[in-house]
Amino acid sequence: MYEPYNAEMALTVGDLLKTPGLDIRLMAGASGTSGPIRWVHVSELEDPTPWLKGGEILLTTGMGIGKTPARQRAYVDRLRRAGLAGLGFGTGFSFRSIPKPLADAADRVGFPVFEVPYAVPFIAITEAVFTRLVAEQYDLLSRSLESEHSLTRAVLEGEGIHGIMGALTKATHGWALLLDLHGSPVAAVPASARSHLPLVLAQLHSPRPEGSRFSLSVVERRQHVAIQPVTAQGRIEAFLAVGKKEPLGQFDRIVSSHALALLALELAKARAVSEAERRLKGDLLDQVLRGAMAPGEARLALERVGFDLGRPLAVAVFAGPTQSAESLALAAEEVLSRLDGAFLSSARDDVVMVVMQPEGPGFLTELRSDVAARSSGAVLAGAGSLVPFEQLLQGVREARYALQLCRTEGRLQAEFADLGTYQLLLSLQDPEALRTFADSVLAPLDRYDEGHGGDLVDSLRRFLERNARWEAAAKDLYVHRHTLRYRMRKVEELTGRRLSSARDRMEFFLALRARDLLLPGSLKSGFPGLES
Repeated sequence: MYEPYNAEMALTVGDLLKTPGLDIRLMAGASGTSGPIRWVHVSELEDPTPWLKGGEILLTTGMGIGKTPARQRAYVDRLRRAGLAGLGFGTGFSFRSIPKPLADAADRVGFPVFEVPYAVPFIAITEAVFTRLVAEQYDLLSRSLESEHSLTRAVLEGEGIHGIMGALTKATHGWALLLDLHGSPVAAVPASARSHLPLVLAQLHSPRPEGSRFSLSVVERRQHVAIQPVTAQGRIEAFLAVGKKEPLGQFDRIVSSHALALLALELAKARAVSEAERRLKGDLLDQVLRGAMAPGEARLALERVGFDLGRPLAVAVFAGPTQSAESLALAAEEVLSRLDGAFLSSARDDVVMVVMQPEGPGFLTELRSDVAARSSGAVLAGAGSLVPFEQLLQGVREARYALQLCRTEGRLQAEFADLGTYQLLLSLQDPEALRTFADSVLAPLDRYDEGHGGDLVDSLRRFLERNARWEAAAKDLYVHRHTLRYRMRKVEELTGRRLSSARDRMEFFLALRARDLLLPGSLKSGFPGLES
């Protein structure tokens, strides 16, 4: 069984000096011999750094180091700043020994310089380094393949996301967190990995010019953490964070990359299953509400999906001015799926309807807040009373009316019990009856406004909403109070009612409320066959 790859296994200058049969000696910079060697390069240029990437051992006979101490010190400084691993100085050519100014400069900055005697060809050093690097790469490839097979087996054996995460942490000897797009943990291995959630969320929420589509690495609280988006079919599904106390090496990155691919497949599969279930549940709800199923068949269907019809049901309706019904339905289902109990939901027109079984009334505030947190804009919600299965359609109507109250009065949520005077109007259960009542009171004002371009209806509404306070209502209408008094006298003249009468004011108020309920969408359920 291979051990996880560690950067300390890389070939260092110290390892190279111990290579059997290689007669080379360290002459300066002993404190820097632990640096890893990436490559070997031979150059006699005064400044070879433009052709180097860092991590190389540079072999030279000294033709380019210069003749003066200042130039030799500058030569060492250039190599150090370029990130080279060390310098192999071939003696017996331009120099019989390593110049003292060069060696002193190397000692001061901890830059390894070793002597390569005339009898040792540079190719011997190159071969020694390349042999070791190839062996390391083969070892890395072998261990990576074994770990990738472990991750793949977790998928094939049906262990799913948690199996992948377990195999990943076993290979890297670290921890892993998988977060959904809202920052909630989908999986944490080991369980203690949840303690790193604040660190990961802080990084995900920090503004970055490239956004969240690219990976990032951080070192914080003695943890080296890599965070990467899990992308399936061009869409970010989640974020994977992998961390450990030691720096993440090439092996960790390779295994994490394979885990990302497998997690993307698992999440895409889960999304496909979820969307299929959502469509089936939506179809079932549509059929129940439009009466396409016999009552007995409908009861049996709801019980099959987990409803306890011995308990009451509640209907909630959600709407968002900026979101599509489909995206709002997805947000609602993500919230409801984390709660106990069965539910059905369906998106139709501009609303999302949900049937669920809460513990009791008063559930809507928290539910709406959670749905809004997973949505891209404001969310309004209305809920009906808790009703038995036989009165489900009544619950639908009540929820729709409560939603309309939110729209007309600027509320975020309302349950049917909050409707107040609306409940009296809704007891008519007939849009035509509401329309007849409203017109009997307001029709004379409608005709006047249409013929004279007036604002009697709106002025009356403001006057009543301000509890007959002239100054406040006039300010809302941006008119002088004398103008408002003239309009109210006109209202009395046209309707034959008196605003000084509490009874007449109540009739005006109820007529305006009836008009609110008759606004488009307020008396329709959004589902075929369901009209109030």
